[in-house]
Amino acid sequence: MPLPRATVSVDVDPVDLHLLGYGYRGLAPDHQVYTLALPRLADCFSRARVRATFFVVGRDAAAEAGRLRELVEAGHEIGSHSHSHPLSLAALSGTALADELALSRAALTSACGAEVLGFRAPNFDVRRRTLRALAAAGYRYDPSPLLLPTRLVLAMKSADPAAVLRLTLWPFTLRRRPHALEGLREFPLAVTPGLRFPVYHTLRYFTSAEGFDARLAGFARRGDPLSYVLHAVDALGLDEDGVDVRLAPHPGMKRPLREKLELLDRALALIARQFEVRPFAERLDEPE
Repeated sequence: MPLPRATVSVDVDPVDLHLLGYGYRGLAPDHQVYTLALPRLADCFSRARVRATFFVVGRDAAAEAGRLRELVEAGHEIGSHSHSHPLSLAALSGTALADELALSRAALTSACGAEVLGFRAPNFDVRRRTLRALAAAGYRYDPSPLLLPTRLVLAMKSADPAAVLRLTLWPFTLRRRPHALEGLREFPLAVTPGLRFPVYHTLRYFTSAEGFDARLAGFARRGDPLSYVLHAVDALGLDEDGVDVRLAPHPGMKRPLREKLELLDRALALIARQFEVRPFAERLDEPE
């Protein structure tokens, strides 16, 4: 039997934009995720023989063009994570939303030398009007999650929990498998049947190895496709890399870097063993 398909994706949120979610504003752009995390992630993916999709903020595209092209040359895909990473993308006016989508796609396509087809919204903040705007801007797919669990995580870590209320709280669909919607291909973040527990790397830090293994095995046994999400800061060490200490509350940041990378290596090895792993762009023909 063929293996079910999976995609491992990375949200390349720089430290300053992570801190924006914690209530710290006006910080200078921080490039540690590019200079330190991306090479480590590339090594992790190479060891697991996994090709991933990296969602990158458009404002950083020109400065990091060399690194983005290296990822593309290694078989990875570059997608858009908006242009400026607004806290609530879905609440933007029509013009502002169109600018976020168009500017990031143009900047990233130019920087990486490959057409950008996918978009992941900051904080997964997507509504149906967002999807229509994505299709109009030339995007082909959107990897959107079941929102409420991710909102709870954001509220717990934020210095301004009330800001979460400005984000979209409820999903526009409960479908777990890839499907067409508003002219796009949707790749929902992996959630278990029934309780719909999200299976993504931020929550891996709070899950036992046995529980994580069982959830992945369940997806593989059922033939369910998998969308597994991590952040570039999962390859940064708070102490080892001198990361801004205000990011300490972020899940996993207080763990030693070596432990974080070993945890990621193990997760990738399990996924590669049980799934056919491809970037999202190569799954656009996947049946519903």
